[in-house]
Amino acid sequence: MSIVKDRMFKILNSLPEDYFDNKTYAEMILLLMKEYLDKYGEDETTLIPGTNQHFTFETLKQTFNEN
Repeated sequence: MSIVKDRMFKILNSLPEDYFDNKTYAEMILLLMKEYLDKYGEDETTLIPGTNQHFTFETLKQTFNEN
């Protein structure tokens, strides 16, 4: 998990200060995960626990649509 944490901090530090302005928490999470997947793609850090399936932007959208 420390790999993901370090990567997230790198992404957050690289974004403009106003990147999340006027966004809901859900939109912020979607944008951050999109940045993560765009930068690092599907690797060992994106495996969904207990499966062999990778967490993708499509999976993320489905998760938000179910709630």
